[in-house]
Amino acid sequence: MANPKDILVITTSSAEGLKIKKHLKPVSAHIVAGTNLFSDFLGGLTDVFGGRSSSYQKQLSSLYNEAIERIKYNAHEIGGNCVIGLNIDMDEISGKGKSMFMLTAIGTAVIIEKDEKLNSLSNANEKFENVGVERINNLRLKKSIIEKAEKRELYYNDETWSFITSNQVQEVFPGILRAHSNTIENFESMQDAYTLFNKNFISYIDALEENKKVSLLYEKIETETNHQVALYLSKIIKELNLFDYEKNMSLLKNSDFKKQKIGLRIATYDKSFYDKEDIENLNQTKTFIAETFKERGEISTKKQLLSSKEKEVWNCECGNKSIEIGEYCGSCKNDIFGFKESEMKPTEIMKYIDQKIELINEYIK
Repeated sequence: MANPKDILVITTSSAEGLKIKKHLKPVSAHIVAGTNLFSDFLGGLTDVFGGRSSSYQKQLSSLYNEAIERIKYNAHEIGGNCVIGLNIDMDEISGKGKSMFMLTAIGTAVIIEKDEKLNSLSNANEKFENVGVERINNLRLKKSIIEKAEKRELYYNDETWSFITSNQVQEVFPGILRAHSNTIENFESMQDAYTLFNKNFISYIDALEENKKVSLLYEKIETETNHQVALYLSKIIKELNLFDYEKNMSLLKNSDFKKQKIGLRIATYDKSFYDKEDIENLNQTKTFIAETFKERGEISTKKQLLSSKEKEVWNCECGNKSIEIGEYCGSCKNDIFGFKESEMKPTEIMKYIDQKIELINEYIK
């Protein structure tokens, strides 16, 4: 199975159409969250009705969903395509005047032969015979938030971040970047604002479906004209282990050299899991880098001072000429390959990929 997100998770040990080929082993996922996770929502108790808090319930649902996603990944890692007998418990851990919630999900990873009837067990777009008022109100608020984001009128406070994260509102993704581009560009002088935004944005992206977050990030990097924003999105890919071979090859083949450089950075990033196909893809990435990233400057010769002998120099694409081989251009600060001293060079990246392949081969059959 190529995608952990496709793993079926059920609470029972069997279901109609479920044919278990092999039981693997128990899998679990653990999430520890500080009680302050709920404090911002419960402080005013403004959303409590009938002894219940909708914000509290949404946060609990978010934790449960995260636990299920993690247990899918753990099952995928050992070759399973289904988790049966799912059980989720939440406990409170206290000590030294502090307390935390620990959520534990346990199930059994198995390999199944899928039946078409199973599709009905996890149909996210299923229509209902009736719908509760809470769903209607939730959809109304979602549409309002999307509209405000498009008009650049959305205020990104804690409540907004919580809603768009727990409800996976991917439509506001472009608006988020527009609203916070100044914070991203000036992160050094706006450290507090950047830290808060970065925390919220990572949580927002991580809550999206796997294929959605990958598509949004890579496609935005390809089209984004603000280089700092594009670089920032590449950092999110690194943070969340979202390396994607095909998407990154598109970046490496981009006509814009700056985009290609971002693709090179991403080529060193990780996926959550690797298989034999990834080894082949990494080798192809390495070959492409070797064949593509050649000298951008033109090598020529010049006579040495007080000597009739000539030595090799290179002329930079920025117009600066007669630069010593191995030296950086005094004008644009690039080397003959177009890279600055602080940037990873293609040769270094290929060595890194070689090392990764070697490490993966130690585990893959």
